[in-house]
Amino acid sequence: MYIYFESVLIGHLIMKLYQYAGVIIALSFLALAIGVTADNPAAFINLPGLIIVIGGTFTAIFVSFPIKDAIAAFKQAKVLTEPMSLNLEQDIQQVVGFSKLWFRNQYQQIDAQIEKLDEPFIKKGLQMVRDHQPYEDVMAMLNWKVSQYRSKETAVINIFRSMGTFAPAFGMVGSLVGLVNMLQGVEGGEIASMTGDMAIALITTFYGLLLSNLVFKPIATKLEQRRNLATIRLSMIAEGIAMLSQQRTPSAILDTLTSFLQDQQQKPEANVAMQKSMMTKLGVKPA
Repeated sequence: MYIYFESVLIGHLIMKLYQYAGVIIALSFLALAIGVTADNPAAFINLPGLIIVIGGTFTAIFVSFPIKDAIAAFKQAKVLTEPMSLNLEQDIQQVVGFSKLWFRNQYQQIDAQIEKLDEPFIKKGLQMVRDHQPYEDVMAMLNWKVSQYRSKETAVINIFRSMGTFAPAFGMVGSLVGLVNMLQGVEGGEIASMTGDMAIALITTFYGLLLSNLVFKPIATKLEQRRNLATIRLSMIAEGIAMLSQQRTPSAILDTLTSFLQDQQQKPEANVAMQKSMMTKLGVKPA
């Protein structure tokens, strides 16, 4: 068991390095492509075009969503460089540890350990078991907590998906602005200004597509992966708390949660099926 936990930690660090390497490699390939194909790579730097795309995208987001929610969502952009993995050993140790104390009727130690917990989900669930709340009430609370978490994460995902839609749209707006200015320059005989207007017309579309497909949509995808993995973790904790509420022995709880942990090593298809099964048991509709 400990060997497995150490391998999980090492794998987590390796995945984190891979995430940073992936972002760096993607940007390097883009810079290389521009440098090889363009006589003047600096032509791809256009401040007015960038202002149109970024300014328009953020304005549309602030109009579409509450500013507080939008700002909170922007703080989640760091997920792009975070590894997507589960590290469930601490949760298993906590639940099994409480089950041993519960099995021995060591209530004072249980109360002391519950006070030390920081995560509201597991703390509330264990407190309800400690207070001898009915099994149905415990499961109803855990179900509500999981649904609340998924709803909050889905709202953040929708913000970034909307940004992925708005960015190309404002890229087209910038193209229209550049074309209008270019036509006005033709009518006024200002041929020299046509190149700058044409640059804005083309570069804004480039910026919009680039931000959408290299930044906003990948962030939304990573957030969705994080939401699904977190749901798996909460489902495992809920299963342990439910077994504790049913007065199951510590060995039975350990065997069930260990089996849950080993299931994470299955093929993706089996893993998805397991996730849907746990979510259905909790009463949460799979996405």
